[in-house]
Amino acid sequence: MKRHIFIGLFALVFLATGCGNRKQAPKAEIDQEAQKSTPERYVKDNILISKLLPKLEIKVAEEFDYVGTFEFEIIANSEEYPEDLRGKPVAAGDRYVFVSADEGKKVQKLFILQFEGFLPDNDFIYNYNFSQAETIGVNKYRHNTWFYDSAKLAEENPNNEGAKTRKFLNEKGYQLEDQFMMSRFVGLASEDRKHEIILFYIEMLKNSTGISLDEYENSISPEKADSLQNTFVARSRSSFSVLKG
Repeated sequence: MKRHIFIGLFALVFLATGCGNRKQAPKAEIDQEAQKSTPERYVKDNILISKLLPKLEIKVAEEFDYVGTFEFEIIANSEEYPEDLRGKPVAAGDRYVFVSADEGKKVQKLFILQFEGFLPDNDFIYNYNFSQAETIGVNKYRHNTWFYDSAKLAEENPNNEGAKTRKFLNEKGYQLEDQFMMSRFVGLASEDRKHEIILFYIEMLKNSTGISLDEYENSISPEKADSLQNTFVARSRSSFSVLKG
């Protein structure tokens, strides 16, 4: 029986490990780019401080090291967009990337905060239904999970956020598995629904579970699959805390 766990429209990402012994990468190796900041958002003592869109502070677990941030654009590349917009940027954002890795820079886990918004020259909004969403801090977040082949998706679409994150980390010397598990929390960042915030907790599938994506989808029992997913989600929820906002 094949299992598919889907996420929403604008996020394709990846995952790291949840158990076993781990050796922290030396702090001295953290790239100086990690200290980059803007007046609106910056990271201090593993706390992401955002002054707007939305205004909040999120503490990331100490097992993660902040390694930097990068900007991205989302290009209209499907038929759901008007023809005159296809091939053009419709949204933009930035990602703040935290890594849990061993001394050899083999990634076990990732934690990513994504701040994204539609460009002011269009009238698109994030039309999520939050009626069943959970409240974390003072904001509502939709949650879902996805087990997937990050490397394959990056090859198919090298311009999406997931592919750019793989490249960002590879250029810093980090090694990633191909297949990931992701736990994703999506919240609105403005009342007009033009902006959103996404929290990604990611584990390397093989390192964390000992099985491949094919085995997860086709070979293990539903009971084992549920157990793997439930314990994974529990780990994701303990990887961060909202201090403000």
